[in-house]
Amino acid sequence: MRFRLDDEGNTWLPKVPHTRPVRETLTHKQRVEFLKLLHDGLGYTMACARLGIGVREMKRAIADSAGFRHAVKQIELVRAERMFALLYDAALNGDMKAAQFLLARHDRQTEQRKARRDAST
Repeated sequence: MRFRLDDEGNTWLPKVPHTRPVRETLTHKQRVEFLKLLHDGLGYTMACARLGIGVREMKRAIADSAGFRHAVKQIELVRAERMFALLYDAALNGDMKAAQFLLARHDRQTEQRKARRDAST
């Protein structure tokens, strides 16, 4: 904290800029319900519509809260793993489209890793 002296040697505190109080954009109940809807397979837009919340407001809530952001990322990872497992099972059972998709995904990931490795050297 800084202090300043006026011409008479008296100290005064610098003016603190007026800040608005931080307001939670969503209630705890809304956040939990959003996470449940995401886990059940709905996307952001449909989950927000069900809750009667704007997508912009939801994105702001995700950006403002590290804990909520982490929970959303965890659920997205679970959904991706579930999708991968379904595709893998379909490929093993002879679904050629699923096999092609998985191979293309593997090739993209390999290329991305190689590009990151090349960029870091």
